[in-house]
Amino acid sequence: MKTREVVSSLTFRGIVTYVTALSATVFLLLGAFYLYFSYTSFRALGESVMSELETLELVYSEQSLAGVTEYIDDQLASSSIHRFYYLVTDVEGIKVAGDLSARPSYREFDDGWLGFELALQDWGQSIDVEFLAYPMLLGDGYEVMVARDYADIVDRAELVFTTLFRFLIATLILGVIGGFFSAARTLDRIERLNLDVSRMIRGGASERLQVEQEKGYIRVLAMFMNQMLEQIETLMQGVRRVSDNIAHDLRTPLTRMRNDLSQLRDRSNQEEGGQLERIIDECDELLSSFNALLRISTLESGSRLAGGSDIELQALLQDVVELYEPVAEEKNIELALNAPRSQVCKGDVDLLFQMFANVLDNAIKYTQPDGYIRVQMGLKMAADGNSRHSIVISDSGPGIAFSERDSVFRRFYRVESSRGEQPGHGLGLSLVQAIAHYHYGSVELSNNNPGLQVRVDLP
Repeated sequence: MKTREVVSSLTFRGIVTYVTALSATVFLLLGAFYLYFSYTSFRALGESVMSELETLELVYSEQSLAGVTEYIDDQLASSSIHRFYYLVTDVEGIKVAGDLSARPSYREFDDGWLGFELALQDWGQSIDVEFLAYPMLLGDGYEVMVARDYADIVDRAELVFTTLFRFLIATLILGVIGGFFSAARTLDRIERLNLDVSRMIRGGASERLQVEQEKGYIRVLAMFMNQMLEQIETLMQGVRRVSDNIAHDLRTPLTRMRNDLSQLRDRSNQEEGGQLERIIDECDELLSSFNALLRISTLESGSRLAGGSDIELQALLQDVVELYEPVAEEKNIELALNAPRSQVCKGDVDLLFQMFANVLDNAIKYTQPDGYIRVQMGLKMAADGNSRHSIVISDSGPGIAFSERDSVFRRFYRVESSRGEQPGHGLGLSLVQAIAHYHYGSVELSNNNPGLQVRVDLP
């Protein structure tokens, strides 16, 4: 399984789209959680500062400045890690208590909150720390400011955000990798079905999908398809049986009638003989149709060529071209064969001769006077790595519309524009396809710009 096929598959793209959308949603939720965490943390910090200020206000009302100074000293001495920082100043702004050396330069927020940055000593090194503070008047011109750093809050928020973001990236990567392997497995199962379908196309209506290796819904789908194929095969066999019986039952009385008409023609005068001759020609045309129909049914019965003889394709095509050269010359059509090398294949020489004769007959029939027909033989590399004989018969006629190229292989189907112009019974290309499939080959139609190309590939 090629990586490009997996990446470009609808399954992989669908999984990647889902994982991307899920990751984007999680990222938005992560951002909302980060904002909520920051908001609640700073709110709790502000409430703790206001609570500490209320405590200092209560101490000042009862014990004046001395009590506030003693309380601050006790708080600072109670732990090596200060929860709060204090600054008490008098009317002139001179520090009288606290561990903040002086009022720093600050930026003012809403509701009187202050923010500033100080350099503190940590393990012998000076680091800049952000503080959030609130000032309050105690009385007698004294002012106290309680500050608290929020570096730990920022660190926790960044830790949470970084951890979740890394999990998000890991989820995205694992989702893409999982989607790749899931898509590869799905494509592998579909590829097995494609191979089975290709085998069915080559092997005929009796082939079925392999269900032993499948599981789940794929197995159920394959079983339903096999049931549908069985019904289609039964219906096709019924239709063919009816047409074959009709052709077989009518061929015998039609042959007798033709023989009787031939004898009657021999005993009739010239005028009556001409009319009988036309009737005999019509009988020959009907007999030809019945013979072609029965031959197609025999070839499509499910059997394939077993063994066969070695056939020199170059000589076979030369015989077919020589047979139709006089007919082409009558219409002033240039008929050329290009077979530069000898190629040998296994097959039935009579069937292959009839197949190429039918194709060449159609080409001459529909090519306008002063046109051309090219018969070219070469080798073609198949998908399985084996070479196949490729014979291309191209003409400068009107061609066949792309929408009708599959239909012309059906029995009795004729292009609408050719019904009144050329005689025929619509079995020529059906017989060509049946003979090609009997030899494990294929027939393809393509545009010759202008005209039609008929490519016959044989193993």
